[in-house]
Amino acid sequence: MKKTIKLSLFILASLLILNTYGQGDDYWIRPCKCDPNLTSLFNGDVLDILFLSGMYNSRMLGNLSSSMLMPGGTPPEIKEDPDGGPPDNVAYVEWTCKYSLGKLSDGDTTTAWAEGEDGSGIGVVLIWPHQINNGKPLKIWAGYGKSNATFITNNRPKKVRVVVISAETHDFSQNDEWYRTLKVVKDSVVILKDLNGFQNLFLPTFKEESYFSQDRKEDVPYNYLLGLEILEVYPGTKYDDTCITEISGVEDK
Repeated sequence: MKKTIKLSLFILASLLILNTYGQGDDYWIRPCKCDPNLTSLFNGDVLDILFLSGMYNSRMLGNLSSSMLMPGGTPPEIKEDPDGGPPDNVAYVEWTCKYSLGKLSDGDTTTAWAEGEDGSGIGVVLIWPHQINNGKPLKIWAGYGKSNATFITNNRPKKVRVVVISAETHDFSQNDEWYRTLKVVKDSVVILKDLNGFQNLFLPTFKEESYFSQDRKEDVPYNYLLGLEILEVYPGTKYDDTCITEISGVEDK
């Protein structure tokens, strides 16, 4: 029997934050953190729930990669509210999210996600939190495309495992979204060009299926998401951080 990953404590903590500050406050302004447990999903386990904190604020998606680089230097100060309200931590949160997975979907090619492992990040996984279309490629900008210098000095993914993940029940609240019962249904290995710009990322074709929703009492199509695992890199000339600038859909012609 496949091991099931439990995240109930994480959800409980999120609900406690909501009850403490209320919907009128910026309770969702939380620092970015990676989730090492995502590797279990890529190894065949079932993920009970994938919680997307502040889905519509791309800086909040740090938990969608198993590793994330933290910025160097002194972090900004968190200013406490003398009246007991939520602290002013926006600058600190921005600092923690500098290399978060949210940078893959911000439309800004001067920012990038970067893994934070010792070494080149082989085995690090990530999930691009947007639904994919069967048989249609995406675009990927592998490496740190801010400049030619940042591209060359940092690692770029060379060989990646492209993973199709099925997910049930796309739920949402005012500021959060989540998927349930995630599992890998198809994968393939792709060799990327060492190119400082967009290139096609071809996905494996997969069988689109439905499941019976207990909530709706009817068959509902699965949602399908993209996962990537770093298998090999083009080495940087100075840093051993592996980066990806952007992933996006391919526009219809």
